[in-house]
Amino acid sequence: MNYRIETKDAFRIVGVSVPLQKNIEENFAVIPSKWGEVSADGTLQRLAGMMDTPLMGVLGISTCNDEEPWRYYIAVSSTQEAVGFEEYTVPAATWAIFPGEGTNQSIQELERRIVTEWLPTSGYEYGNAPDVEVYISPDPQNAKYEVWIPVVKK
Repeated sequence: MNYRIETKDAFRIVGVSVPLQKNIEENFAVIPSKWGEVSADGTLQRLAGMMDTPLMGVLGISTCNDEEPWRYYIAVSSTQEAVGFEEYTVPAATWAIFPGEGTNQSIQELERRIVTEWLPTSGYEYGNAPDVEVYISPDPQNAKYEVWIPVVKK
């Protein structure tokens, strides 16, 4: 699998979120539905206009840890005031970053492969930070994206 390892400083996001379930398969239904909603109601366009920091792209961020409720954010990296939106700070971390392209279903398949194929033999384990999806070109039928998995050396 094609990937790179990068260490990034913390960054602030603004956007909207939905609760995540412990049953991952349920999330594979809820998350695409939320993307459809924010695309249709103009929220995605408003968020895209707020991007103003180097992480350029629409983000999907899964916060799944023991310290806070699990949530999935559709957001952008921004320093602007979050009027009408939620905000969250993604902590500094080391990330394994996997590029991909294709349909929205292809990102879910890439995420499954990372966890089942790459992670067990990589010499890394999951770090304590959110999973990040960076949509460089968000066309639902031909998206260009990156999947960021927080990692620490075993």
